Amino acid sequence: MATNERKYLCIHCVKPAKALFKKSDGDFIKLYECSTCGKTVDRYVECEKSIIFMDMLLQEITVYRHILFNADNFTSQFYIKLAVSLILSEGYVRWSSISHHLSPDNGITNNEIYLYIMCLLTTIEIGVFAIVITGYSWIKFPSGPRPPIYVGLLLGQCGRLANIAAIVWYSGSCLSFKALMLVFTFISSIQSNRAALHAGKLESFFLVTSASSASLASFYLLQPLLLQKYHLQ
Repeated sequence: MATNERKYLCIHCVKPAKALFKKSDGDFIKLYECSTCGKTVDRYVECEKSIIFMDMLLQEITVYRHILFNADNFTSQFYIKLAVSLILSEGYVRWSSISHHLSPDNGITNNEIYLYIMCLLTTIEIGVFAIVITGYSWIKFPSGPRPPIYVGLLLGQCGRLANIAAIVWYSGSCLSFKALMLVFTFISSIQSNRAALHAGKLESFFLVTSASSASLASFYLLQPLLLQKYHLQ
């Protein structure tokens, strides 16, 4: 008989749990309590996705642990679409920002090239960020099962999707909105890496700071090189 070998974690104390709930008569479920801390292993099992999303906005570390270790309603296709959406939205926002500096002679065809460049630069930036985080995870976990680091990376970058709202609802350059978005993304990355790597607050803070610095440096080093190729003034 096949057995369910999936391992769950308590979202409070991060101790292993055999199961999250058991079914009773009908469609009723009873949530298990953690044998270590005495709290409910994962209260988000019976929550709607809207509540999960709201707790992500509030930066609850427990909701990140739920998604990374216990949730089974987020498919691989969802994360692929999320990654593509992040790249396209961020690339579009950056392309829209530089489009004001393009001469009218460039035309829409040439302008599209700049959009592709911005999407490429965004991919490189996020890739460098991922390399730093992944490298640290290999040092921290040299053997044994790997943490869900890539899913954590995507969750931490979700704040970039809010960039598109600055274009939809605001025709100018709203620096305060962009600053708020950057702060939210930074905090989200700290929380997601805390959950994925079982790291402390300071450990995750310095890790995300280092990864962010490396990724931004790669972006600003490569941007003038690629744009200069197409004579952007």
